[in-house]
Amino acid sequence: MRWDTLWKNQSVNPHISKIDELAEQVRKGATGSEEAWQGADVVICRKAPPPSRGFYPDPRYVETEFVGELSWLFVRLRDIFWNVDGYGAWKEEFFGRLGNVAIKYQSAARDLTIGNLLLAVIHEAYAMAEEIADTGGIATMMLTWDNRILDDFTDLSDLSAYLTTEETTEFLRGLGLA
Repeated sequence: MRWDTLWKNQSVNPHISKIDELAEQVRKGATGSEEAWQGADVVICRKAPPPSRGFYPDPRYVETEFVGELSWLFVRLRDIFWNVDGYGAWKEEFFGRLGNVAIKYQSAARDLTIGNLLLAVIHEAYAMAEEIADTGGIATMMLTWDNRILDDFTDLSDLSAYLTTEETTEFLRGLGLA
């Protein structure tokens, strides 16, 4: 199924309308703030602590000056997706991918703003909603180590679609949201 068909046919994926509402809210600058996110092996913080070197691997740290706002978005996306079949099996991949986007976007953005960062993360949520609609879940590794997720092994050339504000804006424009 083509993505434009998926987005227009919300009966295929009822979560799309909720992501649309969230994207519109962010686009209008109506974001909220939450306490720093900690869940699904992801921690949003201003500065990550030194590696613990303990028995269990450290979580994926997402360092950002926008801790409250990015945490707010993670909570909203959790609320949209938590009741999807298989959530417990792929939530680490889901939030790991959101965290990876935030990390990569911040390192590549020439015009870093909270709105642009949140829209880049929302863009990845749309991609995962499409994956869920197409396959019934999100691809994960059966066996993992050192808090790695499948997305950590994605070739960088596959990650460029959401690393610019222009690409994210064009995507949202195609949905009628920008």
